[in-house]
Amino acid sequence: MEYTQENKEKTVGESGFNITLRDVVELIIANWYWFAISVIVCVSAAYLYTRTLVPVYQRQAVMLVKTGGKTANSDISAMLELQGGVTGSGVENEMYILRSYQLVREVVNRLHLDVSYEEDGFFRNTSLFAESPVEVTFFDPYHSFVSMNVTPLDVKNYTISNLVVGGKKLSINGNHAYGDTLQTEAGRIIVNLKPENLSTYIGKPVLVKRMSPEAATAIYKGGISTSLAGKGTTMVQITCVGNNVSRADAILSALINVYNETIIEDKNRIAVNTAKFIDERIAVIGKELGDVEEELTDFKQRNRIIGTEGNGSQYLAESSRVKGETLQMETELSIAQSIKSYLMDVTRNNQLIPNVSGVGDASVQSQITAYNELMLQRNHLLAESGEKNPVVQAADKNLAEMRTVISGSMDNYIKNLRLRLDRTRAVEHQINTEIQAVPKQEKMALSIIRQQSIKEALYTFLLNKREENALQLAVTEANIRVVESPFGSNAPIAPHSTTFLLAALAVGLAIPLGIQVLLMLWNTSVRGRKDIEDYTTIPVLGEIPSRKEEVADNSIVVDEHKNDLISEAFRLLRSNINFVAKDARVIMFTSTMPGEGKSFVSRNLAVALAIAGKKVVLVDTDLRKRTQGKLVGVKHKEGLSTYLSGLHDNIDNILDKGLIHPAVDMLLVGPVPPNPSELLMSNRLEKLVDELKKKYDYIILDNVPAQVVADATIVNRVAELTLYVVRDGKLDRRYLPELERLHQEGKFKHLCIVLNDSHIEKKKYGYGYGYSYGYGYGYGDGYYSETNKKNKK
Repeated sequence: MEYTQENKEKTVGESGFNITLRDVVELIIANWYWFAISVIVCVSAAYLYTRTLVPVYQRQAVMLVKTGGKTANSDISAMLELQGGVTGSGVENEMYILRSYQLVREVVNRLHLDVSYEEDGFFRNTSLFAESPVEVTFFDPYHSFVSMNVTPLDVKNYTISNLVVGGKKLSINGNHAYGDTLQTEAGRIIVNLKPENLSTYIGKPVLVKRMSPEAATAIYKGGISTSLAGKGTTMVQITCVGNNVSRADAILSALINVYNETIIEDKNRIAVNTAKFIDERIAVIGKELGDVEEELTDFKQRNRIIGTEGNGSQYLAESSRVKGETLQMETELSIAQSIKSYLMDVTRNNQLIPNVSGVGDASVQSQITAYNELMLQRNHLLAESGEKNPVVQAADKNLAEMRTVISGSMDNYIKNLRLRLDRTRAVEHQINTEIQAVPKQEKMALSIIRQQSIKEALYTFLLNKREENALQLAVTEANIRVVESPFGSNAPIAPHSTTFLLAALAVGLAIPLGIQVLLMLWNTSVRGRKDIEDYTTIPVLGEIPSRKEEVADNSIVVDEHKNDLISEAFRLLRSNINFVAKDARVIMFTSTMPGEGKSFVSRNLAVALAIAGKKVVLVDTDLRKRTQGKLVGVKHKEGLSTYLSGLHDNIDNILDKGLIHPAVDMLLVGPVPPNPSELLMSNRLEKLVDELKKKYDYIILDNVPAQVVADATIVNRVAELTLYVVRDGKLDRRYLPELERLHQEGKFKHLCIVLNDSHIEKKKYGYGYGYSYGYGYGYGDGYYSETNKKNKK
C-alpha cells in the first residue's frame, strides 16, 4: 500500500465517545427549530404563570427605643440573672412585643382587616385597601366565612351578587343605597361609598371577603417582622410584607400607635397606684391633724393661754433643734411603717408597691422600682399566656423573693430610725429636765404644738407627692420615637419575573439539548467519519453523501455533466483510489451486513471511472443473491456461475455491455449455483481475472457482506484493493474494533473504507468537519460552475 497514516498510533478501543463543546454547538445549530419551539413554549408558560402570581410588596418603618443609661429594666435584668430567673435585652423584649398577637389583634380591630377587598382580573385578582371604592361594615359577630361581589352603579346605588355565606350561595336582588343597613344571612351590613375612588370602578364588581378576626390576626402577624436597624443601636426596624402597599403602610402606622399607647398605659398604671396610696394616707393624716388642732384649741381655752413663749431662750433654741430632728425622724418612721404595713398585707401581693421618694435609703427605693417594673412585665405575660406559663410562674417566684427582700430592708430601715429616734428623744428628755422651771401649762402646750407640727409636715409632704405623681400621670409621651415613617419601594419584591423567565429560558434550552444528547448516547451506530478514525486506523477513501429518497439503489447518480455533491464525492473517491493504490486494477467491494450500499457505490464508481476514460468491468460475485442482475433487471442463463463451473470458456459471450453506461461492461451471475463457495475457490476465478485484466483497466468485484458468508474472504485473494462500505447510521460502531482486528491481521488486501450515506451537509454532532470542503468544486477533475456554487450554498 502506498498510503500510510503515520499519525494514527493509537490502539483499538483507545478512543471513546466524548461530547465536546463544538458537538453541542453544532447539535443546537442543526436542531435550532426544536430549541426555538422549546424556548418559546417554556418562556410563554413561565410568563403566563408569573401573571397569575399575586405581587408581594415590602414596607418598613424605623422606631428608636430610648434607654438613657441605667433603667429599671436593667435593674430587673440584673436581679433576675442573680436569682436564676429570665433575663434579656430591653430592646429585644420590645421587638417581641411589637409583633405580639395582642398588638396585632388590636391593629386588625382598628383597621377592620378581617374584611378584604379585591378587584377581579384576567389572570389574578388585585388586592384593594385604600383604593377600594366601597367600605363594608359588618355589625354582627363573625360566625362563618362570607364573600360577595359589590358593584358600584353610581354615587347613590350599588348591587350585591354572588353572596356566599358558609359555603352556601345566596342571592340579594335589586339596587341598594349607600349607608342603608341590610339584613342578610351574614348579619347586618352597611356599604359606604368612597367617592374619591368611584370613577375607576363604576360597573366593576369588587370582591368582598370576611374572615374571622383570629384568622386575620394570624395572617397579618405572619407578615410582620422586627429587627435591629443597625448593630449597636436601639433602633428597631419593623417590616410588613403584603399584597397591598396602602394596607401595609396602615398596618405599620397603627402598630406603632397601639404600641405607644400600651407603653403610656403601663407607665400610668404605676402612677395611678401611687396616687391611690397617697390619697389614703392624706385622709388619715388630715383627720389626725384636725384632732391635734382641736386639742390645742381646747387646752388654750381651759388654761386661758394666749402665747407659748418661755423664759429660757437658750434651752428653747436647743430644744427646737432637737425637736426638728425628732420631727423628721418620726415623719420618716411613720411613712416607713405605713409602707411596711402595705407590704405585709397579703391582699395586695399582686399590686404595685408605692414608691415615695425621700423615704428609705437609695437601695430600698431601687428595689421598690425594680419590683414594680417586674410586676408590670409579669402582668403582660399573664395577659398573653396565663398563670401556668413557666415564665409567669418564674416571675411570681422572683416577685415573692423580692417582696421578702424589700420587707427585710424596710425592717432594717425602721429599726435604724427607731434607734436614732430613741437617741434624739433621750437628748430631748435631758433638755426638758433642765427647763423644769418652765410652767406646766407651757410645757403641755408645746407638746400639743409639736404634735401639730408633725402632722402638718407629714400632710404637706403627702400633698407635694400627690402633685408630683399627678404631673407624672399627665405625661403622655412614651420612651420611643418614630425615626422613619412607613416607606419602601412600590415595586413588588415577589414574584421575580426576570428570574422565572431566565429559568424558563434555561429549561427551554435544556429540554431539547438533553433529549438530543440522550439520543446521541443511546445511538451506537457509526455517525460519520470521525467515529471510524477514532476506532480504527483504516484509511477512509471517501464519503458518499446521502441520497434523496426518490433515488433508488439501481440509480446511477454520476454523470459527466453533473457537478452536484454526490457526483463530486465519487470523483473524489476515484482520485483517492489512484492516490492510495495507483497500480491496483482489481477492486473488491464488501461490507459488514446487507443494506450498506456496496452495490450502489460499486456501480457508480464504475461509471465514474468510465467517465474518466477508463475501461471498466463490473463483476457481480454475489453468487447467492445476484444483486447487480436484479438491479438492472436482467436474468441470464449464462454468467459468472457457468464460467466458474467450466460450462463456459468464452468471456465475451457472457458479458453485458452498456447496461449502466456505454463504457461499463457487466458480468452478471447467471443461474444461482448450489455451491457458490466452492466455485469461488476454484482456480478459474484467477483465470477470469487474468483474462479481464487484458481487456479492462479496472475490474470491480461486487462481493457479499464479509460477516455474513465466507465468500468475501475467498474472493479477496484475487483483489488488489478492498473497499469496505460502511453506511452512516447503520453499522454499530462497537463492530469497528473487530474491523480493525481484520485490518491488522491482513484478512483483506489493502483494506480501505468508503463511508456511504454520509450527512456531509448537516455535519451533525461535529462529525465530518473538514472532509467536505472539496465537494462541489471539482478538485481533481476541474468541474466548477455557478450551479455547483448554488448547490454548495
